Amino acid sequence: MSEQEQAVRAIYESVRDRLVCDFATFASCLKDWNIVPLVQNNKVIGGVMVRGNEIHVGCSQRPPASALRYIRSTLGSILSRFDAAVTYVMESNKQGLAFCYRLGFTPVEVKNGSVYMKCIRCPYV
Repeated sequence: MSEQEQAVRAIYESVRDRLVCDFATFASCLKDWNIVPLVQNNKVIGGVMVRGNEIHVGCSQRPPASALRYIRSTLGSILSRFDAAVTYVMESNKQGLAFCYRLGFTPVEVKNGSVYMKCIRCPYV
């Protein structure tokens, strides 16, 4: 299995309890996304999903500080190309929201249980 396939599997595992689809359906929905694998100790633990200026991060285990380099690189690229990055996080996902706040995302809208967020400047980039 390639690193990208492993990353998609790890992302799926990180959100599986919030989904109503199986892995095959989830993976097929990501065919238009660029997936950047997050690697720790030569093992894929998650991935950064990018499509245009939209970004999401998913990990099957708590990411180490070293994962920040992947996120910083990807987020920096989005900010330089589009001047802003967007994401959304379930309102109930307090860890995910805290992570986005640390990266510089701010809420734009809350709709149907999701917090839509925008980042124009990241303190780590």
